[in-house]
Amino acid sequence: MLEKLAMGATIGAGLAIGLLWPTGHGSGASPTPASADVVIARSGDHHYYADATVNGAPVRFMIDTGASETALTEADARQIGIEVDPAKYEVVGDGPSGIVRGQYVQLKSIDVGGFRQRDAKALIMQGAPVSLLGQPFLENVDEIVIRQGEMRLSATGGS
Repeated sequence: MLEKLAMGATIGAGLAIGLLWPTGHGSGASPTPASADVVIARSGDHHYYADATVNGAPVRFMIDTGASETALTEADARQIGIEVDPAKYEVVGDGPSGIVRGQYVQLKSIDVGGFRQRDAKALIMQGAPVSLLGQPFLENVDEIVIRQGEMRLSATGGS
């Protein structure tokens, strides 16, 4: 019984975080595909990583279809020319390991294989080990299919 209560509380906390986490929507920008599909092979750690161009500089993202934000590591933010100032960090959420701190920034663009988002809001996340490509970018991809070790991002042309 206690295990069921603990599991229910964990699931409830996860849902609350997802619902209360600021979404960062509102840029109105949507990716414009140069080609119909981008295919990404699953890596050895069973995640999908995309090599992107952010503000004209290369950034490697882990694709996270459950992330409500696009998040940059501090190192990736510096690499693309964004000033990282921990004094500007604020509490941006509550994750499994405690309070999440970071700083919201505006990016000129994110490009993954021709899917482009302009004026993208992102979060520099304190202590993040990898940059995450989340829903603000992915919600404008027409179709995401994961099958046989690959993820396919598609533009159906109907948008």
